[in-house]
Amino acid sequence: MNAVAEIIDTLPINDLNLYEEMGNEAIKRGDVEASMNWYMKGLEKSRELKNAPKAKKFSHLIITLL
Repeated sequence: MNAVAEIIDTLPINDLNLYEEMGNEAIKRGDVEASMNWYMKGLEKSRELKNAPKAKKFSHLIITLL
């Protein structure tokens, strides 16, 4: 895990777009596992925040990686 991911893991980040952006950047680098992890974190956080549209989006992103 890189330093940015470790920092973000320790912060209570509620900006769901950040998780999506980090997942997108990981996939651009060809790191499917990191991308999946970011999208999973985004899905978890969107459910925690009861943001159904974002939860659906993260679910779709995860499905595209399978």
